Amino acid sequence: MKKSAVILLTGLSILLTACSKMPKECEQSWEHIAVIAKKSGIPDDAIETQKKEFERNVQEMPKDKAIEVCNAQNSIFGLVK
Repeated sequence: MKKSAVILLTGLSILLTACSKMPKECEQSWEHIAVIAKKSGIPDDAIETQKKEFERNVQEMPKDKAIEVCNAQNSIFGLVK
C-alpha cells in the first residue's frame, strides 16, 4: 500500500510540475525530494507546502541558474540512492 502511495504521489508531482513550467531537471529534483519526504513520514500537506516553496524559488531564478542548482541536487540525490 505504501509503495502505491509513493508512486501516486510521484505521478501527481510530475503532473503538477509539468503545469508549473519548471525545467525538467527541477522536476526530477522535486521527485527525489518528495520520495524522501514521504519515506520520512512527512505529512502530505507539509510536502505540498514545501513543493510550492520549491517551485517559487525555482521560478525566481534565471532558468540557467535553476537548471544548474537542480542538476547539483540531482547529483547529490544520485549519491544518496
